[in-house]
Amino acid sequence: MTDQYVRLVLAAGLGLALAATASAQQRMPPAPHCMDAVGVQEVEQASPRSIALRAASGQAYRIDFSEDCPGVRAATTLKLEAPAGWACGRPSERVVVDGRSCAVSAVTPVQNRDYASVARDSDRLRTATLPAMTIRERKEVRRSFGGSPSYCFATRNVRAWSSDPQGMLVETNPRRNGGHRYYRVELGSHCRQLDRAPQLSFHSGLQNGLICGNPGDRVTTAGFEAGDLRHDGIAPLPQYTRGSCTIQAVYPASGQASN
Repeated sequence: MTDQYVRLVLAAGLGLALAATASAQQRMPPAPHCMDAVGVQEVEQASPRSIALRAASGQAYRIDFSEDCPGVRAATTLKLEAPAGWACGRPSERVVVDGRSCAVSAVTPVQNRDYASVARDSDRLRTATLPAMTIRERKEVRRSFGGSPSYCFATRNVRAWSSDPQGMLVETNPRRNGGHRYYRVELGSHCRQLDRAPQLSFHSGLQNGLICGNPGDRVTTAGFEAGDLRHDGIAPLPQYTRGSCTIQAVYPASGQASN
């Protein structure tokens, strides 16, 4: 009996599409760490020895290769071949990049924070290698760093926020942020200004309106205006005046509703 293979084809810029359907029976993983290859949503690469993927369930995974396998993000055709559609790190599994076969050595579930880090580095590497574009008679223009909803949110889409010992939890418009409603924001240090700040604003280090954990990304708080009754009872006041806290990491919050 031959193995059933599920192949995923990646057309450049269009994402992953399923090329062969799985059995109609209920799909149960052969092991807890295995990734369901049916309906993979995203693929990122920041190192030639591994890629990061997000399954249809939303769970993120890292796939390690036996040898270097560069060029996944730039591939015209990308195929993931795994017996019965489950990627577990077995010798029979491989990723085919434009006809070049890369053997899979391990499959590991990862947290949203780790996936966001890979996605951010992947976009930076890809942007750095894009050629410059010349538009008519204008000066040379380089493509700017965009950012993915996997590790960024747009400042204009922020609905609410709250602070906790881990940093911040930000609520956004999921329809405008890849379906993600809540984002975890990690700060460089405990930002005491957030504890009682009446208002704050996010500032993008790249001045593109996106908060991704890039250098220069920060949250700025403002103190109470003169005569505001909420000022009463706060001592010392200086810690609640205008201040700025650096943002180190951004990623979708686990366990939070996304629609």
